[in-house]
Order: sequence, then structure tokens, then C-alpha cells
Amino acid sequence: MEYKITKDDEIEKEINISIPFIKLEHLIDEEVNKMRKDLTLKGFRKGKVPNNIIKNRYSDTLKEQAMNKLVKDSFLKILSEKKWRPASQAELLNIEEGENIKLRLRFEIIPDFNVENYMGLEIFKEESLPDDFLLEQAIEQLRKQHATIKEISRPSVVDDYITVDIEIIENNITKSKQDNIIVKIGDRNLPDEINRALVGVRKSEKKEVKIGNQIHKISAKKIEEQILPQFDDDFAKKQNCKNAEQLKKKLMATAKEIEEKRIEGELKESLSNTILERIKLKVPKTLVQNEYQKILEKSDLPDSETNKESFWGIAEKRVRLNLILDKIAEKENIKVTEDEVMKVISAMGIKLNGENRKNIMDYIGNILNREKTIDSLFQNAQINKKSRIISPKEVINDTSSVRH
Repeated sequence: MEYKITKDDEIEKEINISIPFIKLEHLIDEEVNKMRKDLTLKGFRKGKVPNNIIKNRYSDTLKEQAMNKLVKDSFLKILSEKKWRPASQAELLNIEEGENIKLRLRFEIIPDFNVENYMGLEIFKEESLPDDFLLEQAIEQLRKQHATIKEISRPSVVDDYITVDIEIIENNITKSKQDNIIVKIGDRNLPDEINRALVGVRKSEKKEVKIGNQIHKISAKKIEEQILPQFDDDFAKKQNCKNAEQLKKKLMATAKEIEEKRIEGELKESLSNTILERIKLKVPKTLVQNEYQKILEKSDLPDSETNKESFWGIAEKRVRLNLILDKIAEKENIKVTEDEVMKVISAMGIKLNGENRKNIMDYIGNILNREKTIDSLFQNAQINKKSRIISPKEVINDTSSVRH
């Protein structure tokens, strides 16, 4: 095999490959031998069909399988020789057959880069949210957990629940249709266009919302509001407390524990952003696209121009941070054990089998290893205090993390 690199970008490669045709013939013979083992044809016993009959009858299939293996083997050999780590599968741009098989491949690789000056980073710890705000939020959350729902006839407002039928149309073709879906107006997981369209809607009213190339036909079937219970002694007794004051103390203690964890998460987020500012590198589009899709799937959102504008940058930062953390972990010899991975998998109730075991173990292992790396950097960071510069509500509603 001979090859020539025609595009040698830091993350994107294009390669012309020339392989003697006889190599393809050998691979076809291998595929014939594989097929013969389980092949049964009239007039022949299983495993005894002659080569020439198999080649004549299944020529297209055999050639396709052999060509796929030729491309894969060539790709893997080049990766090994150049010590490249692939970020995507090889895309076959062109193929020519003659005395030699000529292939043209395009693929992305994980860039080679150095990491340094990542220990002892300075990060700033903002003051905790005020106790009265924490208590207010805890009480509100508890009241919402015990709220009742009442159907209403007025136009809908933010925080109302609305039952809708939704039909999504693209290029005059129905892509999906769901009936009796309950959504909360103002839910950040909904596209902004839909949230805006649902405000002021009445029962039986219909709306059409355009998001990217899709049209969402929405039919409102029922509108309900949330009725919150009074926070008093009677309510407290239902929560196994003597009175409202005892319930407040219990909620305050829990709220402070949650606030401590939130602050630690905020500091690690700040640390992550500092690392991103210090260490620059290109990231493969394939990895960004995969991360972007994960964000959409997690929030059950469609791919649209609005969502791409909102989440593509976050996806790019997450990929870049993951690559940096992996490099630091390699340099610092930070590793999670199989027992640590299995403990998390068991806690999540995931069942492993022969087919999914490696993929799930690798996926969870990568997440844990990156968190372990962040913990190591956090323990070595210089933490300084500063006054809060954004409001408590902005902190609570911030979902633009580069880490998760």
C-alpha cells in the first residue's frame, strides 16, 4: 500500500491511497470462505458450496464487504503509522479500479497538543446566596411539590400547564405527531418560539410556530394552573414536623448543604473556564456535532437554527475541555479503577451484557476520570473570595455549564 497526504490540517486529513488489485481479490476470497461456512444451497451440503458458485451468485455482496474491509484496514494502518487518534470514521470520497485500487479518504483526528501551567490556578469564590433567599426558594419548592392542579378558562400565562397536540411538519411532510402532551409555559427546555406562542392561548385555540425548517402545529386542549398550599402549622404537620418553625429549620439545613455543593460546582465551572482560556486548540467538528446532539436529546429538543445558536458553542467548549482534561489525566497518571466505574453503573441500575459492556464501561469511565482530574486541579487551585456580581435568581437559572 502506498499513500499520499493531500490535506494535512491539524484536525482534518485527506489521503490518496493506492493498493494492488490483487489485495482486493484476496479479501474477496476471505469473504467467500466466511460465507461458505453457513451457506446452504440446493444440491450442496452446508459448508460445501464451491467457490466459483458463491462468487457468481453473491459477487456484488462479496465485493462490497471486501472493499469495506480494504478501506477499514488501510485507514487503521495509516492511523497506526502516523500515531493519529481518529475523531471520526473515514469518509470515502472517491474510488478508482484498475491495476491498482485508488482510494481517497477524508477524516478528522484528535489534535496533538501540550498542556502546561494548569496547577495552582487562581479562581474566585463568590459569597453564598443569602439565607433568606435560600429559605424562600426551599419553601417555594416544597409548596410546588404539594401543589394541586386546577383547569381554568382564562388565557394562559407563564407557569401554567397546557395540554396540547403537536404535529411537526418539514418540507410538507409530517415528521412526528404527538397527542395530549403536557408542557409548562416558560419551561427552559422548550424552544423560545413555542414558549412565546403559548402565552395568551385559550382552550381549543390553534397555533403554528416556525422553527428552522420545521412548522409546529399546536392545538391547545386544556389549560391548568398550579394552586400552592399555604405554608403554616397544618402544612408542617403533614411533613412530619411539629410546626412551621421546625419545618423552616429543617429546610434551612438542607438548603445550606445544597448551597455548599452548588458553590463547589460553581468553582469547578470557573476552574474549567480558566483552563479553556489558557489552553487553546482546534476541535474536530464530528465531536462537536456528537456533543450537540447529546444536548438536544437530553432536553428533548429539535435541531434548529435557534438551538444551534444556543448550544453549539457550549458543545464546542465541552469537547475542548474534555480533550484537555484527558491530556492532563494522561500526563498526571490520573485513572479511575474498574471498581469505581462498576459502583456508579450499579447505582444507576444499568444492566451490562456482552454487547454493551465495553461501550458503557468506557463512557462512564471517561466521565469519572474527567471529574477526578477536575477534583485534582480544584484541590491545587488558589481560591480567593469576591463579592457577588449577579443576582441570586440568575445563579439559580444558569444552565450554560461547560462541564455537563
